[in-house]
Amino acid sequence: MPSPFLKLPDKYEQEFFNEIVRLNFLRSRNLALVLSLLNILFIIFDIKNYQEGLWYWYTPSGYLTLFYLHVFLGLILSIFLLLSWFNRLKSEDQVLTRWHSLLGTFFSAFIILFSSCISINDQLLHNQITVFILGSILIATNNYLKPIISITVFASSMILFMIGITFLQSDLDVLKGNYINGTILIIFAWFLSFTIYNMKIQDFISQKTIQQKNKEVEDYNNDLIEINNRLEESLQALDESQNVIFTLASALESKDTYTRGHSERVANYALQLAQTLGLSLNDQQTVWRAAQLHDIGKIGIPDAILNKSGKLNEEEWEIMRSHPEMGENICSTLSFARNFLPLIRHHHEHFDGTGYPDGLKGEEIPFLARIITIADAVDAITSHRSYRPSRTIDYALEELAIGKGSQFDPSIVQAFIESFNYA
Repeated sequence: MPSPFLKLPDKYEQEFFNEIVRLNFLRSRNLALVLSLLNILFIIFDIKNYQEGLWYWYTPSGYLTLFYLHVFLGLILSIFLLLSWFNRLKSEDQVLTRWHSLLGTFFSAFIILFSSCISINDQLLHNQITVFILGSILIATNNYLKPIISITVFASSMILFMIGITFLQSDLDVLKGNYINGTILIIFAWFLSFTIYNMKIQDFISQKTIQQKNKEVEDYNNDLIEINNRLEESLQALDESQNVIFTLASALESKDTYTRGHSERVANYALQLAQTLGLSLNDQQTVWRAAQLHDIGKIGIPDAILNKSGKLNEEEWEIMRSHPEMGENICSTLSFARNFLPLIRHHHEHFDGTGYPDGLKGEEIPFLARIITIADAVDAITSHRSYRPSRTIDYALEELAIGKGSQFDPSIVQAFIESFNYA
């Protein structure tokens, strides 16, 4: 069975209680001002009753006690207003003190207990408990009392009320009626106070949830704006540099007929792998562009080496292995390519550190460069070369599996293989 007590998340507890203290303090002060004005009228009526001979200074009576109670109420309200003025809240962000909490709680308890005393005295005058009813409901609806505080205050006032009317009410039928009505009243007032307090918790949680959702939406919108701005900047830079890129790409393909379409296919494999890994749109765009230009450095490789039908000797391999650095140097002059220069330079690094040009190992190799390495290998295996025929994609996947942990990043290879197996 769910608990009737709503639970505040720990991170909101202090903020909620600060809000409750602030509201109780301000509402108690405003109510005290209203009651002070009303109490002046009550004292005026007491004096009028004195003039009409309803009570005398030295003769105990209900009217004399009522006058003393009104004077006492005025004194307490004046002290409360004075203390609340000294501890007044000047701004929303002012730090709350123990005084603010004590004053709000004291005022609530005092009004309920004082209402009980008034209704006890009323047994000598009118046999009514109207003030007790009004005071209890007024505090239950005006202030937010914690359940433990409200049940303590209401129970104390009920005990005081029962004891008081038992001694002052001589009519047993009236006494019985007041017992029943007082009990019903105090249960209703506490339940009302408890319900309003729980509603306040629910309202506070709802406000915080809405604020959190609004913040998430705002952050998401800001991210979208930032991504959009970056895309616009990248597209603008791409427009400015596209003629250079097309010229370089055409020059490379004219030098090496076997690499025609290679960069585009590698870019598509790399993009597919980036999407499989769930990378951001920005990373997908970066890896696609870097893959398009990863071999651009081959434009500086002599045709004799680039188009050699047989295997390269050690000296020729040394020259061929310089193409990542050449590609980095060529693209360093293009503003839109500066953020993926490391991907061009390191796309031939091996996961075990045996690659080139810098012999990087494992996590030292940029993550997106590791993606391009796999995409490059897949297309190289499945494309026709002067020294061997093209192989199937299944053969390429087997080669990737063999190279896990040595040439390739194991986790990325596994994701690539699983994506093909799933398809």
